[in-house]
Amino acid sequence: MLTVKFIAPVLFGIALSLAPMSGFAQDTSHDGHAASELTLTLNAGAKWQGDDNMLKGMDAIRTAFAANLDAIHEDRLPADDYKALAATVMAQTDFMIENCKLEPAVDEQLHSVLGQVIAGASDMEAGSEPRAGAVMIVEALNAYGEHFEHPGWQPLD
Repeated sequence: MLTVKFIAPVLFGIALSLAPMSGFAQDTSHDGHAASELTLTLNAGAKWQGDDNMLKGMDAIRTAFAANLDAIHEDRLPADDYKALAATVMAQTDFMIENCKLEPAVDEQLHSVLGQVIAGASDMEAGSEPRAGAVMIVEALNAYGEHFEHPGWQPLD
C-alpha cells in the first residue's frame, strides 16, 4: 500500500504528459497565460457521479480558493499566499489520486479537471504569474461544478 502512495502521483504525471496523444487531460495554453477551455462531457445528459474522496478533495480546493478569491480578483494576493494555496491544491489532488475509486468514464472526466488544476498550481508555485494559474484553477472548478454531481457546489465568480 505504501508503494501505491508514491507510485500513483508518478503514474498520474506520466499520464498527464501523454495527454495530448491520449485526450486524457485538457491541454493548457501559455500564450497569454490563459487556459484553453476544458473539454468535458456529461454522462448521457446527466452530471457524473463521483465518490466521497472526490467530493472531499474538491470541496477542500474550492474552500481554499473561496477564502482567497477577492484577493486573487483584485491582484493583491502575496506570492507566498499563492504558494501556500498551490500546496493546498496539490495536497488535495494527491489525496484524490491516492484514494481514487471512480469508474473509468468518471475518472477520465475528473482527470481532465485535475490536469488543469495541477497546471494552475504549478504556475502559482513558479511565481512568475501566479494569478494566471489561479484563474486556471477557478475555471476548472467551475467546469467541474457544471459536469459533476456535487451537493451544495457553488461556482466561483
